[in-house]
Amino acid sequence: MSSDLSGMTSQDSLRAGMGALRVPRASGWRENPERLAWAVMLISFAIFVLLAVSIPLAVSYALRYATVVHEARLEPTLGTLLLYSSPMSEPVAVTGVKQDLTEGMRIVAGDDSTQGTLVILGSNRADPALGSVQIYAGTTLQVLRIRRPMFASSDQPYQLRLRLERGQARIFSNSGDGRPLHVDLQTPHGAISLASGSYQISVNADQTDVTVRTGQAILTHADGAAMTLDAGLRAWMTLERMTQEPVSGELNLLRNGNFAEPMLNTWQSYVIADNVIPGSVRIVEREGRWVAHFIRQGEENVPTEVGITQVVDRDVNVYDSLTLQLDVKLLHQSLSGAGYLSSEFPLRVEINYTDIYGKSLSWGHGFYYRDPENENWRIINGEKIPPFIWYTYQSPNLMELLADTRPARINTVRIYASGWNYQSMVSEVYLVAE
Repeated sequence: MSSDLSGMTSQDSLRAGMGALRVPRASGWRENPERLAWAVMLISFAIFVLLAVSIPLAVSYALRYATVVHEARLEPTLGTLLLYSSPMSEPVAVTGVKQDLTEGMRIVAGDDSTQGTLVILGSNRADPALGSVQIYAGTTLQVLRIRRPMFASSDQPYQLRLRLERGQARIFSNSGDGRPLHVDLQTPHGAISLASGSYQISVNADQTDVTVRTGQAILTHADGAAMTLDAGLRAWMTLERMTQEPVSGELNLLRNGNFAEPMLNTWQSYVIADNVIPGSVRIVEREGRWVAHFIRQGEENVPTEVGITQVVDRDVNVYDSLTLQLDVKLLHQSLSGAGYLSSEFPLRVEINYTDIYGKSLSWGHGFYYRDPENENWRIINGEKIPPFIWYTYQSPNLMELLADTRPARINTVRIYASGWNYQSMVSEVYLVAE
């Protein structure tokens, strides 16, 4: 021990002592507190600017794009619809109007006599409907998304996203409250974006067919190819490809069958009322579509008639098929059945034509919902339908039905309401030749 201590020089001892007493050097921030203050101020200002910009943007984005789940209503027209609330749930048979349909629900229309309508409600249930989807037998339709803007100040549309797995549907997306309804439809073969208008969609295992009555559709195939389809055109998609060019749809002999144009240019109205309060007809928008609304409210037990007529004047000799289609809704009928002569329906359609022998003839079909109170009153060329909901009627092939007096020229088409007091609507009227 003594030898170690004796080996250290006096200078070594002095340096060791000074090392033990050395004071740590102050950091740069402490030597320059102004730099720290400036850094804090700059960071604070940057955070302030970020918040000042991002908070209004976030609020603006939320006001514009925030959505809430919307509701729809399911109306069976014929037969029984099956409703699945989730993929794993058991089906519920729907025989009456079903409220509160929402996202994730699946609708199945079974046998040949089944029809129904999915009605997209307005902001309030008392408001006119925004649009509707009519489904037919053999159809499976799923509601993937149904939304509305959370705030009234938003300029965004209502959003409806559907999946049509199979079957046929007619979609009406003419919103009636100023805010449009945007519809996206998915099928096994691609996607379809629908603007305001009227569309007919058919899906089977092999193909998706799209016919645009009014409006515009954008078809996007599963491989990414896209096509814009305008009114009066038809296109289709398969798993492998999409048609290269749209083709003309069937030849519709009627003009303005959806009543979207001024009626005076295409339809002429008339009234029959002898010294009593007459009925009237006017074009209004209901449930996302334009309709002809027939109404008479006056004395009972007096016959009246109100109708509209269109001059067609088209030769149909070269066609093998002639089919009439229209949507009907009956709201009121005071005269039961169709009257004594089976001619006073709350709504009836009649085609006047010239047959191949040059004779002028008529064929018609009427609709009613009140059974005849007199058992001797027979219903001829008419059918009973449910009141208060839309019913789609499609005639047989008139070329076959009227084979003995085959039509050669269609002269006029008349739609009218008659009886005592009545109220009815008609929409989407087509006389298709193929």
